[in-house]
Amino acid sequence: MKKIISVIVIAAFLFACNNGKVDETAAVAGDSTAAKAPMVLLGPDDAASVKTSMAALEKGDIDGYVAAYDDNVMFRFSSGDSIVGKAALKEFYTGRWKLIESLKYSNHIYMPLMANESPNGTTSTGKWVLSWVQVDVKYKNGKSLTFWTHSTQHFNDAGKIDQSNQFIDRAPINEATKDMAK
Repeated sequence: MKKIISVIVIAAFLFACNNGKVDETAAVAGDSTAAKAPMVLLGPDDAASVKTSMAALEKGDIDGYVAAYDDNVMFRFSSGDSIVGKAALKEFYTGRWKLIESLKYSNHIYMPLMANESPNGTTSTGKWVLSWVQVDVKYKNGKSLTFWTHSTQHFNDAGKIDQSNQFIDRAPINEATKDMAK
């Protein structure tokens, strides 16, 4: 599994590199004197709010978790489900925690970047944080799961997450909690 994550990180890094002839000083975030690279890797501090949010969720602190999110956040799961708005996100995770006995995140990988250009014309420019974490969850019915999740978070000008995408296989989660569904 570590090899797969390493390949993903390297691929993302290579994708972030600019193949054009741009002054190398453009790769420094915030350098307005040089031409801007299409994507720039940011420093580890630029992932702090994502780390803080995840640490809060791990403890069951839903208010702490949603504090990083904009009131009108669009939260998408890879299964096609979406949650619109901070209040709906809070309600969703409050409900999920009624099923969870414990939650532990480990093997964190965070990649903050600045997208100065949209790679496809539809993806938002601005600050993004890509993250990969291993999840160990134990449910109140005694079942446990270990899996990886990948998330992307986009930040608005106010520094709040306004778009979040979580790539996760929900089938094992649904199976583990099916006897707990209401």
